[in-house]
Amino acid sequence: MKIDINKDFEKAFPDDLWKGFTLKQIITFSVGLIMAAGTIIALWVFLKISPVTGSYIAIPVMLPICFIGIYEYQNHSLWAMYKEMRFYRATKKLTYGAEEAPKTGRIFTMRHPVVKKK
Repeated sequence: MKIDINKDFEKAFPDDLWKGFTLKQIITFSVGLIMAAGTIIALWVFLKISPVTGSYIAIPVMLPICFIGIYEYQNHSLWAMYKEMRFYRATKKLTYGAEEAPKTGRIFTMRHPVVKKK
């Protein structure tokens, strides 16, 4: 087996539990299928809708659950992204004043400081 060193090992070769799926993906699929089956049974028992028609109604119930559990953006789940955005918004504005900073002018510049020669 050839393993490229430049690739991230954890991302290139993820741990798989069953047929290439991780435990989180299997749990998400299971919850989605349980919700779809529950929707079909509830529609059949309470509204007398046939299971075939109920399956068309159950798909929109199942898809958001599977999407929320599996989708990742830049290796962050939607829940982790929500927590990061909440933390960023909470710490965006500093609530204290630093005494060592000058009161006027720019604090951060791209210029090098002037060094006086002796």
